[in-house]
Amino acid sequence: MAFVIVSTGALAGSGLRTVRAGRVVMTVIVLATLLIAGGGLAGFHIARAIATPGPSQALALDPARPDHRALIERVGALSGKLLRLEGEALRLARQLGLTSAGQPPADAAAAESAPSGGPFVAALAATRSTVAQDVDGDLARLGRDLERLEANLGLIAEAAVLEDLDRMAFPSRAPVAGGRISSGFGNRRDPFTQRLARHTGIDMPAAWGTPILASAGGRVRFAGFRHAYGRTVEIDHGKGLVTRYGHAAKLLVRAGDVVLPGQRIATVGSSGRSTGPHLHFEVLRQGRAVEPRLYLARAGNRGEAG
Repeated sequence: MAFVIVSTGALAGSGLRTVRAGRVVMTVIVLATLLIAGGGLAGFHIARAIATPGPSQALALDPARPDHRALIERVGALSGKLLRLEGEALRLARQLGLTSAGQPPADAAAAESAPSGGPFVAALAATRSTVAQDVDGDLARLGRDLERLEANLGLIAEAAVLEDLDRMAFPSRAPVAGGRISSGFGNRRDPFTQRLARHTGIDMPAAWGTPILASAGGRVRFAGFRHAYGRTVEIDHGKGLVTRYGHAAKLLVRAGDVVLPGQRIATVGSSGRSTGPHLHFEVLRQGRAVEPRLYLARAGNRGEAG
């Protein structure tokens, strides 16, 4: 999975832009469906343009004639562009998991085989000139269709980038290997006083010097010694979402650094108010500590490594 950092300065002063995944996915589904369905229609126009009509409409394309050669070259160029666009659309659809985007709706197939009727009216005899005009008109329409498809493909690619950015900024990755939790979020017995106290994060035991990894991408807003937390790193992920990593032995980043998901930001230690080497991990939403496991549980749904 590729991750993208976008510097906009618009979110919580972090320079990181995030979007809601649901809205992006819905946009991508609609655009991918339109693009692939449009590609099928364009393919039909190409087939119609290059097919040899029946005996009464014989339109033999002679490559020796300049006008016919130009028509053949035009069809070839449009066909190549269509194939390129359809290939790119399918690649994006697979990347976003839209495996059924290219399937026609069930009622479309039923409509093709539905009963039909009407009075018989003799077909008008087509001349060579009218057939040539029809083909030229089809190619003009195909060119316009391909321009619209190309524009839609650009929107799909942009939506895919935004979806990657949304995944990158969500703290769903375990900040230490293994991710074992020895003390959970909420009320517990304080390890020093044995009195009931509120624990604002989760404790993850690990050997001294074990790498501490960024749970998501963002900008480091603090890196230093913070009282009971000891050596601490805080990362701003935008939209009021912050992760905090406490009791580190050594800090590997500084305030202002932009970090990627899974990047080493510190090493496990026991600085501050701590009884042994472990990571104290917090998730802050709008400045308030929330249950970190609700975020870490999303890793499996997003197909990300913990």
